[in-house]
Amino acid sequence: MKRMFLAALAFSLLALSPLKATEYVFDKAHSHVGFSVSHILGKVPGEFKDYDGGFNFDSKNLDKAKVNVTIQVDSINTGIDKRDGHLKSPDFFDSAKFPTITFVSKKVTSAGDQKYSVLGDLTIHGVSKAVTLDTEYLGQDEMMGTPIVAFSATTKIDRRDFGLVWGKDKVTSGGNLMLGNEVTIQLDITGMDKVKAAEMMKKAPAPKPTEAAKN
Repeated sequence: MKRMFLAALAFSLLALSPLKATEYVFDKAHSHVGFSVSHILGKVPGEFKDYDGGFNFDSKNLDKAKVNVTIQVDSINTGIDKRDGHLKSPDFFDSAKFPTITFVSKKVTSAGDQKYSVLGDLTIHGVSKAVTLDTEYLGQDEMMGTPIVAFSATTKIDRRDFGLVWGKDKVTSGGNLMLGNEVTIQLDITGMDKVKAAEMMKKAPAPKPTEAAKN
């Protein structure tokens, strides 16, 4: 009888304990961190090539969900080297002084079927502001035996809020802003189970040395 009572108590405590959200790391081979901003009449796209991050996610336990992203500013790429250099300069990001952009979530809430609102602090140019990522859950699967999930998220910010004010009032002869102040940020992220991903990396064969390395 005592054993039955203890077993029932243990089961009850297990049932009442909070679910542990799975921890994922970014699969950068299948993810993208991009943005776009208007230039006169059109849109100029760009991306950051070097970034890292991870998240905890369990759709049944959003209180435990969290996201963190760190982006290396010097990895900015708009397809034009001269423009990228200007964006890294003190006129814009000042990457020598502020080398990273970060996002740290504070709260994740449901926003409909497979949709979530991710509220967090975005830090750019040394300035932190609360922003909300409108996020869509794209599903789950496996890749090489490792569980993966995917999300697409977007938000819009005013660059002036982060001290990026160069050219904020420059207009063309047609009355259009030379460079828009609203920036659209787009994240397309695939996450891999952190534990399984680490195990997979341990099993991966070491890269073969190049001819230069051999010599």
